Amino acid sequence: MTDDNTSKKTSDTAAGYGCLFLLGIVGAIGYWAYTGIDSAGWMQHRQDSVITAESNWFVGESKDCTSYPLDEKTAHGMEKPTGYAISKISCDGGPEHSVKITFLGRTEQPDHSWVRWRCTRNQDSFTCKETDASPPVLRSHHVKTGRPILSYDGGKTWEWADQ
Repeated sequence: MTDDNTSKKTSDTAAGYGCLFLLGIVGAIGYWAYTGIDSAGWMQHRQDSVITAESNWFVGESKDCTSYPLDEKTAHGMEKPTGYAISKISCDGGPEHSVKITFLGRTEQPDHSWVRWRCTRNQDSFTCKETDASPPVLRSHHVKTGRPILSYDGGKTWEWADQ
């Protein structure tokens, strides 16, 4: 009788681990799909943000704009994640306005030094779609000294990260 109970418990345990494994695979596929959709600009993110806008920017007009993802220190001070790319959008020489903006593109881009957006003025908000980003920022350490180094051009040139 104990052999049947032991084999049933072993079978139940294996089925439980199988279910956990299957849930892990489904979760990984879901995360991969969300990240791909978000990177393609199909996910909308509606956030309060700062945008520069001249008074002659009329409803329906679009402009090319740029943002600069936050470095670790600045992000920490603003209680945002490192690489947060939508805290301020620079479109023109106009004054800064804090408004609701619908973003189509990734909101966190720690691997880039700048992000380009095509922003359209709506009646009471803006819609900005990501159009381009800088080459990824590469991080490494100098072989001889061990000091951290950065490259903003895909590894062609490097500079000290701690200056």
